[in-house]
Amino acid sequence: MSHRVPRALGHDDPGLQPERTLLAWRRTLMTLLVVCTIFLRWIPHFGLIALLPIIFSLMAGILIQIGLNARYRKSAKGLKQERIPAPLREVVVLGGTVIVLSALGICAVGFG
Repeated sequence: MSHRVPRALGHDDPGLQPERTLLAWRRTLMTLLVVCTIFLRWIPHFGLIALLPIIFSLMAGILIQIGLNARYRKSAKGLKQERIPAPLREVVVLGGTVIVLSALGICAVGFG
């Protein structure tokens, strides 16, 4: 008995590579939400300035989430064409988020 992916997915990959990639990005988004809750603990110590990393994390998460559905469609289409584009926009947003959150954390701990 062969395992076939439903045609509604738009590809025949039995390993479901686009789904694995989508799940990896969803785990990354969950990590950003956990980071937000950690920064909530900073509010009593640093005041309202601690809202900056929370807002920044949420905005980055929203931007990545918006791109996920389009990314999935590109991956499924790319499997058919045997050419999957790199998720450059998502990686740049995530990398920038990590850099800004790190800088905000260092400033808060160093100057707070």
